Amino acid sequence: MSRIVAVGLVIAASLVGATARAGDVALIVNPANPEADVSSADLVNIFLQQQQHWRAGGRIYLILQETGSPEKALVLRRVYRMSDVQLKQFWLGKLYRGEIASFPRIASSNAAVKRIVAHAPHAIGFIDASAVDASVKRLKVDGRQPGDPGYLLAAPVN
Repeated sequence: MSRIVAVGLVIAASLVGATARAGDVALIVNPANPEADVSSADLVNIFLQQQQHWRAGGRIYLILQETGSPEKALVLRRVYRMSDVQLKQFWLGKLYRGEIASFPRIASSNAAVKRIVAHAPHAIGFIDASAVDASVKRLKVDGRQPGDPGYLLAAPVN
């Protein structure tokens, strides 16, 4: 009996360290993507499409969520540092100047982002951290993941 309790405590302790707070946003990529960690500077460059290829090769396929999702609001605030209107103007400018061929793909929900990323080898997206499962791989940012102190896309503390 005591051995079972000890094993249970070890499992519980390992889960506590990896548990994201409600509302943390996770960056996700296809499980075949060799990336495991990006710097916050690289993340900004990827999301602004100033970096359009992964280090290992392949064009980055950016998936954003629809306007109004809490995940997009957090990414707008912490990564883009723009309002949704400013972001739309930004994309229009890049398209007009020929810096991008099309707007990033917009998905309607966490499940839709996860489904696209799971099937697109070079995709990157963001979802609520609680929605991450084995169909996608979570990226660390500056060595931190959802639930870690100092994580870039942690939910604001109210």
